[in-house]
Amino acid sequence: MFDIVTIGGASRDVFFMTDKGRVINDLVHHQKILGFEHGSKVIPNDSKFTYGGGGLNAAVSFVKLGLSVSTLLNIGSEGSGSLIINSLHSYGVDIEHVNRDYVNHTAMSIIISIPGEDHIMFLYRGANDFLKVHDWRPLRAKWFYVASLTGDSADLLPEIFTFARSQGIKVAWNPGSEQLAGGYSDLSSFLEETAILSLNRSEAEELVRSRKRIKLGDEKLLLRELYNMTKGLVVITDGKNGSYATDGEKEYYMPASTYHKVLETTGAGDAFGSTFVAMKLLGYGTKHSMKAAAFNAGSVIEHIGAQDGLMTFNELSAKIESKNNG
Repeated sequence: MFDIVTIGGASRDVFFMTDKGRVINDLVHHQKILGFEHGSKVIPNDSKFTYGGGGLNAAVSFVKLGLSVSTLLNIGSEGSGSLIINSLHSYGVDIEHVNRDYVNHTAMSIIISIPGEDHIMFLYRGANDFLKVHDWRPLRAKWFYVASLTGDSADLLPEIFTFARSQGIKVAWNPGSEQLAGGYSDLSSFLEETAILSLNRSEAEELVRSRKRIKLGDEKLLLRELYNMTKGLVVITDGKNGSYATDGEKEYYMPASTYHKVLETTGAGDAFGSTFVAMKLLGYGTKHSMKAAAFNAGSVIEHIGAQDGLMTFNELSAKIESKNNG
């Protein structure tokens, strides 16, 4: 039996770091736009080929923190899929439940990143949209970690929760944008069976507003509304503003990690969510779990890519101890 099985997406990620783009304030639509000279050829200052996707990132994070991990992914049969298999194997993640898709290509992300600003991401979902499970019985675990599910893969949600209920498997859930678009009415039965719900601030507000129209300027109100949906542990990330959590009895706050220099933010959310869940599985309290999650997310954004900055359990423990004594 595994400690945890991750369920979600996997992708081949290509990063282009460039200072040729310009961030433009669109005053009409009240948003920022990343622009390049029309017709130009842009040579990046740096580039990196790596891997991403919520299910894949979480699997690597969990295994580096010392848990026994399997993962349920759908990847293509081409070379990119084989590279992902090799990467998982090198980390020690069980790959028995990774599907090879002979019709759809492995998902791909092209990330254009501007130093000191942010990034824009082009996503090809490919095989991620077509994850299927023909037999759930071999998936024996204490926990499921469910990341974003896109396209037809979202149809697995009822199966995931039904099987988890029948086997006494606890579910940690980080719903994706497609799930949240359905609102509370579509998600209520799943939320009621979620042991740990992880969302960022905007996602949390979207979910609460889909149930009732209320003013959400207060984090405690937001936490309370989400807890009433789940009766499980709720954690909300809010970027540089830190994170919030509640177990229904007490609210918690943790500042964002401040020791890092931001290089690229891709994967920070996956690092936080998976680290928080891992620490809870290992028996740590909510406050310590939030602190560890903040440090691991902080480490990720010091690197290009979603996985290189992920720390091992010993590295993370040493980092926390050094800061506590600093």
